[in-house]
Amino acid sequence: MIKLLEIEGLRDGTRRFQSQLLVGRDSADFIIDTDNVMKCYGYGFNGFDFYPYYEPYNIVSNKSDMIIQAI
Repeated sequence: MIKLLEIEGLRDGTRRFQSQLLVGRDSADFIIDTDNVMKCYGYGFNGFDFYPYYEPYNIVSNKSDMIIQAI
């Protein structure tokens, strides 16, 4: 299960998240859009964009929670 840390969102209501790969940076690789759908940044039909993410995830409350990953 991937851990996600919420960072500053957008004015339109989109929530932004960083995975353990990007924690501490300004960019987000996951979002929950205004339709309340979790999406991951990647390459797909429309090129690089945010695409629906259906795998399990856990939203954590601070960076220290990102250090430990369950197997």
